[in-house]
Amino acid sequence: MRGILTNPTYTGQVYAGRTRSRPPHIRRSAIHPIGRPHETLVAVPEEEWIAVAPVPAIVTAEGFAQVKVKLAQNQSFAARNNKTHQYLLRALVSCGQCRMACQARCVQPHHLYYICTGKARPLRRLPEQHCPSRYIPAGQLDELVWRNLCGLLRHPERIAQALERAHGGDWLPQELQARRENLRQGQLQHQLDRLTEAYLSNVIPLPGYQRRRQELERRMTALTRQTEQLQDQVNRQSHLAQLTASVADFCRRVQTGLTVATFEERRQLVELLIDRVVVTDEQVEIRYVIPTSPAGEKMRFCHLRSDYFRAPDLIDPRHLHPAQQVRVDAVPSRRL
Repeated sequence: MRGILTNPTYTGQVYAGRTRSRPPHIRRSAIHPIGRPHETLVAVPEEEWIAVAPVPAIVTAEGFAQVKVKLAQNQSFAARNNKTHQYLLRALVSCGQCRMACQARCVQPHHLYYICTGKARPLRRLPEQHCPSRYIPAGQLDELVWRNLCGLLRHPERIAQALERAHGGDWLPQELQARRENLRQGQLQHQLDRLTEAYLSNVIPLPGYQRRRQELERRMTALTRQTEQLQDQVNRQSHLAQLTASVADFCRRVQTGLTVATFEERRQLVELLIDRVVVTDEQVEIRYVIPTSPAGEKMRFCHLRSDYFRAPDLIDPRHLHPAQQVRVDAVPSRRL
């Protein structure tokens, strides 16, 4: 219906180039896999439209303009713009049973809840059933999540541990030097030189020389490969140290205002650092995303379109979006 009401063809003129496509910026579902993304259509300014041909007009230009004004007015009264009540986790809560989003709703005066949308409409996978989840008290959930968020920011070492798991290396930096000392490729080259001298001096025959030389070359190739892998680990350790220092600096800057933060400031921080809160009965799963660079503080994680649905331990931070954010999961348990 909106497409009909906004189509200028009904005024008597066909236009081309009214939209252009761009890669999608957000996920279609917060907790479902991304799947195969589709491009998004973006409106082009009217002055850039290309007039193609006139057609018989169905509505007048004045009536079309009035409809346009009315649509803009209706948009301001949309449910998403209703700020009568304060919900810290508005549009960030999902149901752990049916995996659908939860809406913030005031059932009775001073009784605020997050309610799964699957309770009001049949589930897609089970058309004859509705979601059996309970209403989630908004006040209790907001307080639980905010307290957990403050605890995470006051203890950045938990984030550093998540980064280490994400890099997949539990080894310590001092082990690098020991492993590097064990890779003594120079000794093999010295053995190869002595073997060649022995052959040239007629100490060993040609078949023995060829056999021993091939064995030494295989060992040298294996050591070269191990050296490259070790250097890659050294680079990853250096990158990890930089990320850890950046995260620690971010936590220090944010800690100072946690106790006196207003609702608007809390909401802004929650939108930046929390990707999703999944509630399954009495279990609450909080999916944090911590910016690891100043660029990451300016972009929400949901706009990065990074498929992070694998286990956190299997994610390689080198494959993160340039804005660089890392996901940290925390699962506090509390009866709601």
